[in-house]
Amino acid sequence: MTKGHVPTPPKLAERVVAAVFDQHPPRADDRVLYPGCGTGPFAAAVERVCDEMGLPLPEGVGVDTDPELIDEVKQRDLAHTEFHQRDVLDCGTLSDQSFDYILGNPPYVPIERLSSEEKDRYRSQFQTATGRFDLYLLFFERAVQLLSDGGVLSFVTPEKFEYVGAAEALRQLLTTEGQTVETIRHIEQDAFGELITFPAVTTVRRASSESEPETRIELRDGTTHSVVLPDNGESWASTVRGANLEGMETGVTLSDVTERISPGLATGADSVYVLQREEVPEQVDEQWRRPTVGGSQLPAFRPTETEKLFVCPYDSSGNLATESELGTTATWLSEYSASLESRSCVEKGKRWYAWHETPPMDDVLQPKILFRDIAKEPVFYSEPTGEVVPKHSVYYAVPEQNVSMADLLDYLNSPQVRAWLEANCQRAHNGYYRLQSRVLSELPVPTELASTYQATL
Repeated sequence: MTKGHVPTPPKLAERVVAAVFDQHPPRADDRVLYPGCGTGPFAAAVERVCDEMGLPLPEGVGVDTDPELIDEVKQRDLAHTEFHQRDVLDCGTLSDQSFDYILGNPPYVPIERLSSEEKDRYRSQFQTATGRFDLYLLFFERAVQLLSDGGVLSFVTPEKFEYVGAAEALRQLLTTEGQTVETIRHIEQDAFGELITFPAVTTVRRASSESEPETRIELRDGTTHSVVLPDNGESWASTVRGANLEGMETGVTLSDVTERISPGLATGADSVYVLQREEVPEQVDEQWRRPTVGGSQLPAFRPTETEKLFVCPYDSSGNLATESELGTTATWLSEYSASLESRSCVEKGKRWYAWHETPPMDDVLQPKILFRDIAKEPVFYSEPTGEVVPKHSVYYAVPEQNVSMADLLDYLNSPQVRAWLEANCQRAHNGYYRLQSRVLSELPVPTELASTYQATL
């Protein structure tokens, strides 16, 4: 099976085709491309929609790299389309052709699932192959290349291309002169059954416009509005979601008033290193115990009364202690040496009792603000002692020395910040948001909070 292939439900394919043909009805001499065609759901949808709407069938070409899928789709009676085993991301494929329509559901393949050879090839051929790119971003770029003048492409993809950093180049490409993003429709989360992808249907037309092009947005709650998308690659999230954030931009961001915004510590073996406070064995010396908190404990968080402790083999500067320095603590850890040695960080050269990542203790052991990595209603908590080492499910922000943590905390828990986060954060399942460092660092903050920033100016 093709990497990243997710079968498109027939009814969804019909919705996409019907919406495109309603605005841009085909002619008999038009040509349509189905990249990553799979078993032909979009080709079948074109035949059904044209029959129902009384429209002429365009000439179709379907390509896929999977020979089994090509064999299967050729068994279907889709007379308007020729199917070929080809790689549409091979820039030599179809290079002498252009298409009036390009319709599909590109494969979702994160960079971790690509070989080094594939990553190098894509980066050399596609301007959208930047950062931690996903293959569907490249399908957009290739489709734009293959569109004829006035041609239309419509893809079903995850909505996150609207805001993730890896899609910055794609957002720039889709808003440059020569392309117009006509519509973005956020469709139901369960459009692919149990697979939660937060899908969007994006329709792009290959046509320049002298006036500033507007994009029609249809959100999952049924609301619609028209917007002008940013053309510099910055996130479209707040624009697409229609957030009213007027007056928040100050020229100062959260990154300007904090020393660090990071996820908490990953040990690679929390079942060993994280213990209930009352269950820590006497062998673990007090020197190597650190209070910790996870995301689920934050609502009841009390800095001096944490339920759990880290067995932390690092000193206050983040240096890994030797086994002799650890003493009986190392003896206790050795009881779990088999499982600890099987971790990937040890295979890469770390000591058998080291954590998955080296803790930046100079930053962690400071007064800080804590928040969950995934939250339905983002809430920020004060950790004024500087003693708590947060788990990986908790993010922390360390205010600059002259920034009032109390004032910053009040601001972060304000309605305007919640509105900004809901407009800019990546969606997770069931209405939750991901509070990532990259996004939080761009949060506007009032200039009066930034005494050190103002002094620098």
